[in-house]
This record gives sequence, C-alpha cells and structure tokens, in this order.
Amino acid sequence: MKPLNYDNSPCSPTSSNCVIWQGPDLHCIKLCKGDTISDVIASLATELCNVMDQLSITNYDLSCFELVGCKPETYQELLQFLIEQICLTQGLSTTSTGTSTDTGTVTKSKTDDVLITVAPCFIVNGITVMTLTDYVIAIGLRICSIIDQIALINNTLSELTIRVGNLEDVVIPTYTLPSIPADCILAPGSYPLDTVLNALMNNDTLGYCALLSATDTPANLISSVLSQCITNSNLQLSTGTAYSANANWNSNWNTTDVTVAASLRNIWVVLCDIYSYLKNIITVQDTNTVNLTLTSSNILSAEVQDTGWVKLEGFDTYMNDTAGTLYEYPQVRRIGNQLHFKGNIVIPLAETTSALRPWLYTATVNNYEEDPSTGNATTIATPYQGLGGVITGSFGSITFNRNALGSAESVIPVSVIPSTYQLDGAYQHPAGFKISQRIIKIASGTSTMLTTLLAINLSATGILSLGLVKNTEESNINGSNNAFDTSHLNYIISHVISGESVPQFKTPSNIIHSLAGGGTSDLNLDFPIGTYPFSCNANDETEIGGFVMTITGLTAFISPCEKMIPTPTPCAIP
Repeated sequence: MKPLNYDNSPCSPTSSNCVIWQGPDLHCIKLCKGDTISDVIASLATELCNVMDQLSITNYDLSCFELVGCKPETYQELLQFLIEQICLTQGLSTTSTGTSTDTGTVTKSKTDDVLITVAPCFIVNGITVMTLTDYVIAIGLRICSIIDQIALINNTLSELTIRVGNLEDVVIPTYTLPSIPADCILAPGSYPLDTVLNALMNNDTLGYCALLSATDTPANLISSVLSQCITNSNLQLSTGTAYSANANWNSNWNTTDVTVAASLRNIWVVLCDIYSYLKNIITVQDTNTVNLTLTSSNILSAEVQDTGWVKLEGFDTYMNDTAGTLYEYPQVRRIGNQLHFKGNIVIPLAETTSALRPWLYTATVNNYEEDPSTGNATTIATPYQGLGGVITGSFGSITFNRNALGSAESVIPVSVIPSTYQLDGAYQHPAGFKISQRIIKIASGTSTMLTTLLAINLSATGILSLGLVKNTEESNINGSNNAFDTSHLNYIISHVISGESVPQFKTPSNIIHSLAGGGTSDLNLDFPIGTYPFSCNANDETEIGGFVMTITGLTAFISPCEKMIPTPTPCAIP
C-alpha cells in the first residue's frame, strides 16, 4: 500500500521502522521498549480489531428471550436490555421520565412501562412478568390470530352445513352385497360376500374353525416348528457337510425363518438326505440261516438257506436210487448251519472176495435175499472192502466211503459243506443203538430177517461209521479182546449157523412166550420151515454184509463261529 504522506513536500518522508518506541514495556500487547513504531501501531490495531469483533451485536444469541419488539442493534442497547432483564428478575421497576429535546414536553419511554404479571399462556421459559407495552402487543397478536382462526372455522362450518343438507336431501339407497366365486369351499358358482364369509369361518370341512381344529393355533404351530432337532450345523448323512452348506437339493434348506412352511421344507430336505444316503448304502449279507436278495427296485426279500436233499457220497456204486425209490437213498440237507439226515445206509456185500454185489430196492425186489438174475439165495455175509466199500475195525466198527488208498472220506457232499468247513464236533444218532436188519430167503416163497444193533457215528470231518455192540463190549476197561457176545443185547442179535433150522414163533406148540401152568418148564420152539443158507454172527464186523439201517433223525451242526457258509441254489434236488 502506498503511504499517504509519500508525496507530502516539503517534508522528507521517514519510515516508521526507523522510529523507536521509547515508552515503557506493554506486556498486555507484548511490546517492549526499543520496538519500532511499526510494531507498536500494528499491535494496537490488532487489539482494536479484536475488541470491535467482541462488541459486535451479531455475536450474541438472544433467541431464549423470544423478543416480540425490535432486538438491540448496538452494544449500548444490548447492555441496557440486559440491565432491564436483571431488574425484572430482581423485581425492580425500570420506569423513568425524561424531557423531549425537540418539543420540551415530558414523555415516557419504554423504560417507563410498568411490569405486569402475565397469564399462564404467556409464560415463556419461566418468566411470569412483562412490561405493559410488550404484554399489550403480545395480547394483540394473539387476538388477531384467534380472529383469523374463527374466520376459518366459520367458513368450514358453512361448507359442512351445506354438505349435511345435501346428504339429508338424498334418498337412502338399498345396498346389495357383491358376489364372488367360491368354488373351493362351496358348490361351483358365485355367492354373496356374507355367504362366502360364513362358509370360510364355519364350514365343518373347509372352514377356518375346522382348519384350526386340524392344525392347532399359530402359537402351537410355531412351538412345533421350534422343536426342530436338526440345526444348520448338523452334518448331512449323504454328503457329510452341514445342512446350511446349500448344496444340490439342499438349496431349499431354511436357516432363519420360523414358519410351518420353512419347517416342512427342512423336513423334506432331511428326508431327501436320508433317502439319498440309504439308497446307496443298503447292502445285503447272507447268513447261514437266511439268504437275502435286494432288487434294483430296493425290494428286500429273504429265503431260508436250504440246500435241499442231497445224496450222501460213497453209496452210488451199489445202492439203487431210481425214480420212486429215492427216499430210501441216504441223503443230507443243510438248513442254516444244521444238517439233517434221512434214508437208509446199506453195508455193501461182497459177491466174491473182490466183487461188489449191487443193492436192489424196488417195489418187488428187496435184495440181498437172492440174486435176481439166477434166483439163488445169497449165501455170504462178508462186507465189501474195496474202492467205494467199507473199512472194518477189529473192535467192531464199519466205516463207509473207502477210497483207493484204503482211507475213509467224508460222506457229506461239498455242495452241503464246502471243503474248507467242518462240523463243530462228533455226533451220534440220538437213539443210541438202532436195530439193523438183513432179509434172507430160506425156502421157496419164504424169508426171514437177521437183526443186529448198531450205533450211528459221524465225525467232525464227515466220516460216517457204525459201531457194533461188540465195540462197547470190547472196551479197554477189561483189557480183553475176547469179551464180545456177552451182553444181554445179544438176545436180539442174530447168531445163526448155516444149515441149521429157522424157528417159527407162530407155531401153536411153541411155549417160549407162555406157559399153561406155573413152575419151571422147558421153552419149546418149533423149527418147521427151513434152514439158514449161511452162518452169521451179527455182532461181528466181518459178518454183517447186506445189513440195512435207517439214519433218519441224525442231525449235526457246522461250527457256530462260521457266520457265512456258501449255499447252492435253495432246495436243489440231487
């Protein structure tokens, strides 16, 4: 800025920076003795500007006074207003008189107003008094506002009066309820609203009350929904991921909504999960007792593990199994892990020392009584001991199914017990000793029957053998090899000699079974028919060829630890 006295001739301009303050230090404006006049003036000017800013009336907020008249416009008016307000709060009068300088008359200024206690509706911020002038102005303004409102109300009343009159002049109409279709709850057609509403509420089958009885209240439905035991974090059976994982069909899983619809949706998701899981993991495993089959349609059926009747091994070479006579052939059947035996076993008869005599059993021929090709009586009793025959034990035993090496093999077919399995122990027929017989021809048209007692034994490996009474008589207890034929069981064991007569127990002269008088008497027995064609001690293992014995009733078990034994087609017929 250009100095004002820059061209003030004839004075010579001197810079204020060259003039030094020689007065005292002024700490309030931070001036010290020796500062330039420029610094002194600048500091004074700054302080003056600050004071002017602070005294500006626009810097003060007087809104709390809710002034009705003009607001103070100068700092002097502001101070005067504050003084008056203080006087009012202290209960002091602010009236004063003065003389007009223009007319010389005495006037009353605003400060001459008397303080008036205002009505409750004029109290603002707890101030209960106003000057008379302010109070009159406020009342005037309030009256004007009320007059305006009354005018507005009068206009509104006039309009309402006209409208009411118009309504009173109109004839009251007859109202007909509209009709709507209601095919799902009433017979097909349209019905008035009140009819439809009544049906919706009270219909015994489709109405709301019937629905409420069936579904219960909304609160109870929500309570049922909240009983859900499968949560978002539970793992799916089919995928192993959480139900909230939102995968595949599981995208329908609801995580937040507590509604019946959401609950039903979650139930279906769980059912789909279980279905998906089970349809892939259901497998069947047969047991010794039950054969399970699962079809492609997931139909599970069960059949009893049953091999059907199967012929025993070692009897084909000499026993007849033609149609109609199979029931006589020795057979075995496995149901579960239990074996059942039936049929007859025949001790093979040696035709000569090296030849096997076939066994014939039909409706007309029951052989070992004679050779059907020649009609000659069978005159031998020696068991056949070649391949397919038997093995005789010196202490009274017969073992079947002899092989080429002279050893016995299992009579149970592998279709009944596979080669890697065996019985859980040795078994004997529950009857103990059973009667065995051999029919022989003694004369034309006449036959007799030789009998013996045999015990049926089955080893754990399936070896079938017969034990004579001799086997028990020659036990190791007495240490003797000559004690057989000593027990009373020999009364029903045949001991016959070739050429000697055969008794006939039905002859009237026989008294072996009765006596006319008491006391001691000889036992008379008649021998009128024929003679024995060969000698036979039926308690000797070397003399019981041709004897027949039933094995029906013999049972055995496969080891119970074997949980799964392969079984052929159920009920297979040999």
